[in-house]
Amino acid sequence: MAQPWIFSQLPTELLQQVLEDAACNKDTALNLSLVSSWVRRWADPYLYHTVVLSTSRSLRSFKQALMNKPHSFPLTYVKHLGIFALGPVETIHDVLHLCKGVNSLACGFSLPSFKQTHGIETLHESLKNAKEQHLLGISCRDGWEPCLIGSTITHLRVHLCSSPDNVQPLGQVDKDEVSWERLSKLPRLTHLAVVYRPTLALDIDVIFGKLQSLLEPMDQEELGDHRGSGRIGHSSMELEPTIQLVLVQVSGMPSAQARTIKSLNDAALKAGSHSLRIVAEPAPSSAVVQWETAVRAGKSVWKDAEEVVRERKQRLVQAAVPMSLQKVGN
Repeated sequence: MAQPWIFSQLPTELLQQVLEDAACNKDTALNLSLVSSWVRRWADPYLYHTVVLSTSRSLRSFKQALMNKPHSFPLTYVKHLGIFALGPVETIHDVLHLCKGVNSLACGFSLPSFKQTHGIETLHESLKNAKEQHLLGISCRDGWEPCLIGSTITHLRVHLCSSPDNVQPLGQVDKDEVSWERLSKLPRLTHLAVVYRPTLALDIDVIFGKLQSLLEPMDQEELGDHRGSGRIGHSSMELEPTIQLVLVQVSGMPSAQARTIKSLNDAALKAGSHSLRIVAEPAPSSAVVQWETAVRAGKSVWKDAEEVVRERKQRLVQAAVPMSLQKVGN
C-alpha cells in the first residue's frame, strides 16, 4: 500500500512557502524541478534567477529550456546571466535575445567577434534594464569599446589586457580618443572595477594616473558633451565626478601582488581628495566565481571597497576637527 506523501495534508500556501525556501539553494531547486510539473513551477523562478553558462553544451541546453517556456518567463525570472562559453556565437545571440530583463550580465565570450557578426542591438536590448556588467577573461582579450556597455550600467568590471600588443584599448592614446576618457562619459557609471596584473606595459604609475583622471571633476568645456546624458543637473564651472569608486583587483605572484596593492592604496591616501575613491585589493582566484557568489548572496563585488572609502573619509574628517572639539564631543 502506497504511503501518503508527507506534505499532502499541508495547506497549499504553506507547502509553497516550504518549497520556495528550499529552492533558494541551487542544487535543491534543480532536484525539486524534477519532482513534478507543479513543483517545478515553484522551483523554476529560483533555478533561473542566476544562470551560469560555462560550456557550449550548457549554452544550447539553456536555450532549448527557454524555448519550451512562455515568452515572458526569461524576461521575468532570469535576473543574473553569465555567459562564459566561447560559442556558438549564434546561440549566445539567441540567449541574449530571450533574456532582456537581466540586472547583471557577465560576459566571458569575445565581444568584438560578437559585434562583428551580430552587431550590438541584441546586446543592448538584453542590457536595457541592467545595472551591472562584467567583462571577464576573453571578452577583453582583443579590447573592448564603450558601445558594448549598456547605457543603464552603474557598475562595470573589466580585465585590463596585460599583453603589450593588446594595451591599446585601455592603455595608450588612440588617434581619436583615449578609451579611459570614454569610461568617464558612460552616462550612469558610478562604480568601476579593473582586474589588473602589473607588467612593464601596464606600469603602476601609469595606471594610477589613468584612474585619477576618471575621478577629476569635469570643467566647463566638458559640460556640452554631457548635456542630455543625465549627468548634468545644474550649471557650474566644475561638477562632482559621477564615478564614486574605482576598485583595482590586483593579480599576480603573492609578493608582487602585495607590493602593488600597498603602493596603490598609499598613493590614493597621499593624493587625497577624489583619489580616496581608488581602492586596491587582491583579485579573486576566479572572477567568475566571485560574480556568481556575489549575485546569489546579494552582496556587491564593490561592498568591501565601499567600506574602505567610508573609513578613509571618516578619518579625514576626524583629522580636520580640532582636538579640543573632539574632547568636547567625547
